[in-house]
Amino acid sequence: MSEKVKIFKEEERFMQTTLKNRAKKTIDELSGDKIRVAVDFLDYLKNKEEAEATLEILSSSELMRQIKSAEKAIKAGKLDEFVSWDKIKRNV
Repeated sequence: MSEKVKIFKEEERFMQTTLKNRAKKTIDELSGDKIRVAVDFLDYLKNKEEAEATLEILSSSELMRQIKSAEKAIKAGKLDEFVSWDKIKRNV
């Protein structure tokens, strides 16, 4: 990973953290009724984002091919074809 990419990712993380802290502070300052509205809106955004991600996956013929291939490998007991979650977590 290049140094520019690392810096960009660090700046992006900082911005996200700043925005999350700002959102939490704003929520803390709202009345009970307004908090319900805010939470409902946040739930809507989360569900919308999840639906968009699902649609993106379902629309990709390559990803769907990979998923079907993985399902076949699992049914055939070929678990050695997969990378363990622990190894993936360490490399992220």
